[in-house]
Amino acid sequence: MNRHEQERIVNATALQSVCSALYQKVGVAQSDADTIAEMQVLMDLRGVHSHATRGVPGYVRGIISGNINPNPQLQTLADNPASVLLDGDRGLGHLVSIRAMNIAIEKAKSASIGVAVVRNSNHFGAASSHAMRALPHDMIGFATTNGLGVNTAVFGARSVSIGNNAFSYAIPAGEEPPIVLDMACGAAAAGRIGTARLYQEKIPLGWALDADGNETDDPGKVAVILPAAGPKGSALAIVMDVLCGPLSGGLMGINKRFQPGDAPLEKRVSSHFFFAINIASFTAVAEFKAEIDRQIRMTRQAMPRAGFTRVTLPGEIESELTQERLENGIPLHKEPLRALEQLADELDVEIPWDRQ
Repeated sequence: MNRHEQERIVNATALQSVCSALYQKVGVAQSDADTIAEMQVLMDLRGVHSHATRGVPGYVRGIISGNINPNPQLQTLADNPASVLLDGDRGLGHLVSIRAMNIAIEKAKSASIGVAVVRNSNHFGAASSHAMRALPHDMIGFATTNGLGVNTAVFGARSVSIGNNAFSYAIPAGEEPPIVLDMACGAAAAGRIGTARLYQEKIPLGWALDADGNETDDPGKVAVILPAAGPKGSALAIVMDVLCGPLSGGLMGINKRFQPGDAPLEKRVSSHFFFAINIASFTAVAEFKAEIDRQIRMTRQAMPRAGFTRVTLPGEIESELTQERLENGIPLHKEPLRALEQLADELDVEIPWDRQ
């Protein structure tokens, strides 16, 4: 069965309305629910399905179970002109991160750079959904996270020893789409491997090991994700872990999972790190954007090597997908879509599209 036979097309606006309604049903304020739903649908539009609305049932059920706080009261633990340390009150990770990134942006307006470090939060979705919040303010945005998900090997190891700590940079351009890097430090995000499993597709050798320590192309047998680019990927993962864990007063991911000791809960859950750089503090915004545009256009002129039809920049394909899917709808795998519909039935939320 090919991919198209496993998918249904859903309108972005309808999908967003359902997701917002689901969050509201479990106590998330309407304005917050609308914002979170918009962010998650944007990731579906960009083709990042593993960190988009596919995760809504898990977040909503986490709220129902009491593991996630739908209305966190963020506590400021340290506040300086260019930085803030926040306790996320075990809140919905998207909501905590929206507030944290907004603070970083506000600080950057006066201090040139704003940094927000968060502990005691939950999974925050796609890193780019937070880094991109800086773009309308003519700023460079950055976001990274760690948590309990230690699923990746440090270079040379066959056992899990680091989190697949994703990070994102968002850089504004002028007439061209922004440059948006969003990557896991492993050879692939766990969600991408999950997508391959969902579609019953093989993964490339070099992405993961099975329980016996052998490379596998079967996503159902993955026990350990390998680092991206050998030692480079695991080194990046360690650095992201430091920015989120110890810098927040918390723990490195491996210690959260294997040696939490007597550390309080707020140090053993998800932590995040954000910054925003105010371009106007360093150079003229128009000149900066014009130079980024020139770089993008020159890069596109590079001759593709064998097996490639074009040369693209980070975020370019996602930007094109967004425009196409806004017009034609979003292809979603039937299985996670049914899970979303089932949750809507349980919470008495109307589904505005035809079920199949």
